[in-house]
Amino acid sequence: MRNLLFIAIFLAACSGSTAIPKEILPPDKMGSVLYDVVQADEMVDYLKGKESTFQHFEKRTALYDTVLTIHGITKTAFKRSMDFYESRPDLLKEMLDNLQRKITDTAGKNRLQRESVLKKLRTGVER
Repeated sequence: MRNLLFIAIFLAACSGSTAIPKEILPPDKMGSVLYDVVQADEMVDYLKGKESTFQHFEKRTALYDTVLTIHGITKTAFKRSMDFYESRPDLLKEMLDNLQRKITDTAGKNRLQRESVLKKLRTGVER
């Protein structure tokens, strides 16, 4: 009987609504933002390895701000959406799995293009 009660509680907890509140970025949009955040991180890590005096924290913050501006969202909207997805591991896992696939596909197909973009971004960051 106790096991049945436990299973009922577990199922009730897991069967939460999949509806996403309208103030939360939809999974596709959030995935796109996270993809660009990962790209910004890669660029900063790349530049940090090339220059010992590179101020990576400031550059990373500036690039994050640029990513949010490009996507037309605020830091508050991003944080609120990230908090929501972290509270919904089922949705977050799906989004991160999709992100991982996109990163893997892109890395395999666009190595030369990525180097070109990094050079252009580095020029903009060094100003």
